[in-house]
Amino acid sequence: MNDTGWRRYAAIGFFAALLMALPAHAASVLNAEAAKAVFAEAKAVSDKDGGALWGMKLFGPIMLVDPETRTLIASEPDETLKALDGVFVGTMPKDMLPANTALDWHGKRWTMLQWPVWGDRQEQARLLAHEMFHRLQPALHLHPNDVPNPHLDTLEGRLWLQLEWRALAVALTSTGKARTDAIRDALAFRARRTVLFPGAAEHERGLELNEGVAEYTGLRVASADTASAHWIAAGKLLSSKEKTWVRSFPYVSGPAYGLLLDDLAPGWRAKLTVKSDLSVVLAAALPKGAAVDAVAHAKRYGEAELRVIETERAAANEAVRKAYRAKLVDGPILVLPNLGQHFNVSFDPREVVPLDEAGTVYPTITVSDDWGSLAVKEGALLSPDWQRITVSAPASSTERVGAGWTLTLAPGWKLVPTDKPGSLTVKKD
Repeated sequence: MNDTGWRRYAAIGFFAALLMALPAHAASVLNAEAAKAVFAEAKAVSDKDGGALWGMKLFGPIMLVDPETRTLIASEPDETLKALDGVFVGTMPKDMLPANTALDWHGKRWTMLQWPVWGDRQEQARLLAHEMFHRLQPALHLHPNDVPNPHLDTLEGRLWLQLEWRALAVALTSTGKARTDAIRDALAFRARRTVLFPGAAEHERGLELNEGVAEYTGLRVASADTASAHWIAAGKLLSSKEKTWVRSFPYVSGPAYGLLLDDLAPGWRAKLTVKSDLSVVLAAALPKGAAVDAVAHAKRYGEAELRVIETERAAANEAVRKAYRAKLVDGPILVLPNLGQHFNVSFDPREVVPLDEAGTVYPTITVSDDWGSLAVKEGALLSPDWQRITVSAPASSTERVGAGWTLTLAPGWKLVPTDKPGSLTVKKD
């Protein structure tokens, strides 16, 4: 999972929560030997690719961080770290949040990985390649773009997304005309979705280019061969069961588009820019053909059953949204501002709940800034412009614990009332 600099935000690595098996070295405490094993595996993953995908090697400076002990072990020296048995050890700075991400630190571009690094060997290789790609993004001029897609939490948004994925799965496991027809269907379903939700095309494009391309890289490098990659990607298209795809959809669709582009448009990676849209690039690689009636073709992919399922989900989800709105918008609240340079956020992208113009709820999230740190386990609302985070108000201005959250104020800061009855914010003495 990438960020635009950990001083702005850091999203918790998606795969860290998906992986089921735990390698032997990851079961131990983070120490020099365990760290060297991960660094060696990352180097082996990079050597396997040999720079073939992006014209440069994936491997570079890596740091492992233990969120519990705040131990930091790096593969390369730094002025704040101590050399120990071939690695470099220190303590994670207070203003740094642990995450699977890429960051600039003391003049170097690093890959950061949370300890333990979960997964069997193939899954771990995929995670390593994904995160190492994020380190290369600035050099590739593919600057990250992390814009949530709240329309993908609606009935119609989810419906047409899953129809697109089903068609892409058929394309990945077919050849010739069958593959072409399935790709046309997928693109038609995608176009239908973007018509229903103006602006969706640009938002999806940006996040897919960021996380989707990284995940494609991970899958390509980790898979035994191309056929295996196709089947793995197809399986994910048909089995994704996340609570929401608002932020996590690129992990599913990105590899599919990348692998199909490998088949139909060799050299596409060298032409990729920050303005690229993977679906547009794939459409351009197809032979000319008749326009697809998305509504008519949707029936072939089980649209009727999907609609029943998504209608039931939408009703249940509306109750969740209503409860969050009452708690984080309508009722007494505690508002914590984004003061700028030292604002850090770490969250799980698979659990977000959009609240329309109010912003997005993150059921679990950790935030830090000059005013201190906030740990949330039962929902916080992040504004659309990332300028404030809101939780339910505590019982009084002297309380530092509320409904599902704990606040640690930095010295010299205190809670003060706002104009809204019962609501608070922070202020420096």
